[in-house]
Amino acid sequence: MSRPLTRSAALSPAWPLPLFLLRTAWGDQPFDELTGYVSGLAGSHLVEVTGEPVRMLDGISPASGPTALLPGLVTGLRRSVGSHPAPESLALLTAAPGDSSSLPAVPSLRSDVAEAGWGVLVRDPVSRQAVVLTCVHPHPDVLRWRARGIADCPVPPQPDGPSAALFALGQAVVEAAELIERTTTRVGQAGDLDLDSHVTRLPAGLPSRVIELVDRIDRVEAIITVALAQPDVGVDPAAREPILRRLVAVKDAARRAVVAAAGDAASRGA
Repeated sequence: MSRPLTRSAALSPAWPLPLFLLRTAWGDQPFDELTGYVSGLAGSHLVEVTGEPVRMLDGISPASGPTALLPGLVTGLRRSVGSHPAPESLALLTAAPGDSSSLPAVPSLRSDVAEAGWGVLVRDPVSRQAVVLTCVHPHPDVLRWRARGIADCPVPPQPDGPSAALFALGQAVVEAAELIERTTTRVGQAGDLDLDSHVTRLPAGLPSRVIELVDRIDRVEAIITVALAQPDVGVDPAAREPILRRLVAVKDAARRAVVAAAGDAASRGA
């Protein structure tokens, strides 16, 4: 039996990290923007380097902090640009509660992503070496990062494109309409949802269709957060769990689609 949904169903606010990586490696974003973004995610950072020896992690000391990991990842991405489709080099990984179907079949990778709820895969399509970067919040102002080297990593299952992801989000919201209506009635009008706390920070230069999809994801995230915070409101409890589970799964799939589409656009322009 899969674990029940909790407030932790919200993906870490660090999930846009692959967007900052690709805009640094394949776009025109200064490297300082990437390091500033990572440093600003928490007041303190702990780093663990584990797994198999891979080129992108050569010489990395955990004591150096998470920004020390970034040059190797950016260099690895730059080596792959143009030679392979972007999703073979960079992917957002998510593990919806009870569902790991979007992850490559590597047990250690699946375990790390299941623990964190998400991860970033940077992969060399030629050598198949990869780094999986995950992080968890052991304390509100502390991030604990894990960088795992994988010597032979397959390509993760590819997500839908932005149009299909937008459609799936819309369908999931329609299916959840009764739950959403009752929940928002309890907290006020739908416009009173705290959308500002769910606005995702994005790097400059992303395609408009990607930005539109992230905006829709932010709105669904706000709906899920309100619904989880009020478990006694909405449809019958027996029907509530699968509705929320589908919203979470579709929302996370849309985030994977965001990274894949942004990567394709950036690699074509590089």
